[in-house]
Amino acid sequence: DSTNASSGSSISINADEMFTDRDKEIGYDESTSVKITLADQASSSDSSSVSIENDTITIHDEGTYILSGSLSNGQIIVDADDSEKVQLVLNGAIINCDTSAAIYVRSADKVFLTLAPDSENSLSVKNDYIAIDDNNVDAVIFSKSDLTLNGTGSLQVNAAYGHGILSKDDLKITSGNYNVTAASSALSGKDSVRIADGTFTLKAGSDGIHSENSDDESEGFLYIAGGTFEIHAESDGIDASSTLQVDGGTFTIAVDDDAFHSDADLLINGGDIDITESYEGLEAQTITMNDGTVTLCATDDGLNAAGGNDQSGF
Repeated sequence: DSTNASSGSSISINADEMFTDRDKEIGYDESTSVKITLADQASSSDSSSVSIENDTITIHDEGTYILSGSLSNGQIIVDADDSEKVQLVLNGAIINCDTSAAIYVRSADKVFLTLAPDSENSLSVKNDYIAIDDNNVDAVIFSKSDLTLNGTGSLQVNAAYGHGILSKDDLKITSGNYNVTAASSALSGKDSVRIADGTFTLKAGSDGIHSENSDDESEGFLYIAGGTFEIHAESDGIDASSTLQVDGGTFTIAVDDDAFHSDADLLINGGDIDITESYEGLEAQTITMNDGTVTLCATDDGLNAAGGNDQSGF
């Protein structure tokens, strides 16, 4: 099925450079953090760095912010300077936004979203998106900046329209428990998606995990070091426009199209992969398997190395 494969750019991935210490840091000082209590028409915070207008809470400055409570139709917006780092700690936060992102990172250098210990959190979008500015917001968590998720709590994401979690830069996840149901992709990053660890249950109307940068061939890669994944997707399970590298993890995947797909190189260096349903199990221009275990069921090719109509794979 080489007609379905397109030519992507190969990227050399250095595993040691994928995550910073801050990406993996799940701690925070509660005594110095800003508290934000969420409630319909009654949200509150004592900080001048937080502005509240009806059920829209906007964070303007660098720092750590702890969110708890619920909004039946509200939104958290991060609108900080593009040199500032913001940490959002979800500690029993339940946020639905009917027509926009529940959490919208409009501007910041980087945002860390931490799931507090033993916390259960839920974010959702119920209806189609209505623009509130010039950005095409189309995810429950939508970030224009680098976004890292971590922590030891749990997060449920429900996107009746659009994507679950999306970053227009790098999307990194280093820990946490995630249950994402999305009309489009469950997890998506433009420059990259990088996962160090975590537990993931993903149900997607398109790809389970997707990385693509049509503007820059040196981006759009996907790297997984570990984690536990259960993926059900109506398109690909894990899809990258450039290199897709798996160094470890446990995967159970049932999809309508490819379980693992790269427009360039697919490298499997470890992991336990069980593909229970797919059109093609592994597809890329080149497929390299150095270690790990793959069990797969496919209605077409089990493994397909193909570079498009006028190219050959390896």
